[in-house]
Amino acid sequence: MKLLPETKLTQSAKASRWRHFWLIDLLIAMLLFLIAQQIESLILIPAVVVWMMSGIEISALKESGDMSQLFSAVSDLMAHQPDWMALLQLVLTVVVIVVCIVYCTKLERRPLTSLGFRGKNPVGEYLIGYVLGVLLFTLAWAICLATGTAKLEPMPSGLPWTIVLFLFAFLIQGLSEETLCRGFLMQTLSARYAPIVAVAVNAVFFAALHFANAGLTLLAFCNLFLFGVFASVYMWKRGSIWGVAALHSAWNFTQGNLLGIRVSGNVLGPSVLSTSLTENGAWINGGAFGLEGGLAVTIVLSLGIVLMLFLPVRKSEAVH
Repeated sequence: MKLLPETKLTQSAKASRWRHFWLIDLLIAMLLFLIAQQIESLILIPAVVVWMMSGIEISALKESGDMSQLFSAVSDLMAHQPDWMALLQLVLTVVVIVVCIVYCTKLERRPLTSLGFRGKNPVGEYLIGYVLGVLLFTLAWAICLATGTAKLEPMPSGLPWTIVLFLFAFLIQGLSEETLCRGFLMQTLSARYAPIVAVAVNAVFFAALHFANAGLTLLAFCNLFLFGVFASVYMWKRGSIWGVAALHSAWNFTQGNLLGIRVSGNVLGPSVLSTSLTENGAWINGGAFGLEGGLAVTIVLSLGIVLMLFLPVRKSEAVH
C-alpha cells in the first residue's frame, strides 16, 4: 500500500511548462511571498503612519525637542495596536493568493485546478476541514487543561462584534498560506520529486515563514513543521485546497479568538474565552508562543499525521 499515491491533483501539476530543481522552486516560493508582502505594504504602511500621526502630539514633541519622547510614543503605540490593524494585515494576505494564481496560470501556464482549486463539493469539503481544525486544536487545549498547564480565566460579560470580522479575516489568511505552501510549492515539487520530498520541503518552508514571530523556539518550529506535514497529507488525500484551507483558518481562529491563546506568538483580537498558561508548564503549553510551541500540539499533530497517512485517497481523486 502506497501511503501517498499519485492523484488527479498531483497529475494536474505536471501541466506546467517548467520543471525546476527543488531549490529553485523554493526560491520562487519565497520570491512570490516577498512580492506579495511588498504589495501589502503599499496599503498597510500608509494606514499605520496615519494612525500613528493621529495618536502622537507632534506639536508637544517639537516644543520639547526631545527625540527620545518620540521614540517612546511610537513604541507605546506599536505595543497597543488596535484590532483594525490586525484585521487589515489578515485581509491583505489575499495578495498572496492573487500573486500565486497569476504566476502559475500566466507564467507556468498551469491550470488553476493544479493549485487545488477544484472538486465537486467545495462547500462540503470546507465544512469538514473547518470542523476538523476546531477539534484538533481543542484537543491540544484539553491536554493542557488536563495536565494543569492551562486554565480558563473569567471573562467580562458581552462579546465584541469584531470577533465576527476576525472569523472572516482568518478565512482569507488560512487560504493564503495554503495556496503558497500546499497549492503552489507542494504541487510544483510533486511534479518532479517523490511525495516525501514535496511534503517535507514545503513543510520546512511553511515553518520558516514564522522565523520572525515572537517567542519562537525549536519545539515551536518543529510543531509548525508538523502542521505543514499534516496539512500536506490532508490535501493530498482529499484532492483539493478547500478542506485544508478551512482547517488552517479554524485552527488559528480557535486558538486566538475562541480560546484566547497567542497565535504563533501573536495576540490577534478579542476572544470568547480567556486561557492562561502556567510558566512551569511551558514545555507542554508552549509558553509565550502559545500552544503551538508545546508538546500538547506535538502529540495531536503526530497522531493526526499517522492517521491521515493510512486513510485512503478520496475515491473521486484516485488514479486507477
